Amino acid sequence: MKKIAFTLLLLLAACGPGATPEKKDDKDTGPGVSLKAEEIKGLGIETAAPQAARFQREVTGYGIVTALDAVAQTDADYMTASAAATQSAAAARRARALGTGDEAAVSREVVEAAASKAAADQAALALARRKADAVFGIHAPWHNAAERAAIMTRLGSGKTTLVHVTFPLGALGRAAPAQIKITRLGADGQSWTSTKVWDAPADPAFPGRGFYALVDGGDLAQNEHVIAAIPVGTAETGILVPASALLMGEGEASVYVETGDNHFLRTRIDIGKPMGNGYFVRPGAGIAPGQKVVTSGAGVLLSHEINPSSATED
Repeated sequence: MKKIAFTLLLLLAACGPGATPEKKDDKDTGPGVSLKAEEIKGLGIETAAPQAARFQREVTGYGIVTALDAVAQTDADYMTASAAATQSAAAARRARALGTGDEAAVSREVVEAAASKAAADQAALALARRKADAVFGIHAPWHNAAERAAIMTRLGSGKTTLVHVTFPLGALGRAAPAQIKITRLGADGQSWTSTKVWDAPADPAFPGRGFYALVDGGDLAQNEHVIAAIPVGTAETGILVPASALLMGEGEASVYVETGDNHFLRTRIDIGKPMGNGYFVRPGAGIAPGQKVVTSGAGVLLSHEINPSSATED
């Protein structure tokens, strides 16, 4: 009994007023990273609110700017054949008028020769038209004489370029698109939208569905390669997360979102919709309206989250 009483006294002494409880860490132990204002400034961490964005799913293909000499040669062949056919048809009509009646001014042989020449020129015109259709399609807008002259003038002056684009097999429906966006290759490639689009003959070098598009106001060079895109589906509204905010790891993408004063939470995002210099994110997909994301120093925050002791070391 004396031994038990002695043990109890020792326990009470250990729990008495003189005992000091274990000190807790002053750092936030919840998810994310909390830093002081001076730490954020010293580490170069910057934040920004994502901009509002509108995303439209697109089907993409490739294209090449048609060389002007090919257009000019085809047009010249057609116009030459058309002029010859018009002239010979008029000569045949005059010969028939002069070769009829009792007092015919020309012989039957002359009438037949004029008719034969007119028929040959009509056949040459039909051949020139078929050649043009084989290259530029049966729906080319320059079949109309007035429209042809205006288009050829703009093509010759460089104010308009003709682009032949091809999209993968099965990527589009049967209807021709109302517009095609043409984009120059490169990270900051400029884009132009063409609303003058028609079906093009199939390209044997690249299986798929082809179109011709007239692009106004561009500075595309002859034979320049471009990217073509056709909008499909319904447009979505959301935000644009800058590419500089992105963290990649273990096959997932994430960004740091400032969820409170000097508190940052790593949040996964879907990068399946690239857009310009960032990624489109649907509303409520991890980033609430008005929240900011870390655009500089995300790697430093990740280091602090993985190894909190690095904060004191820094």
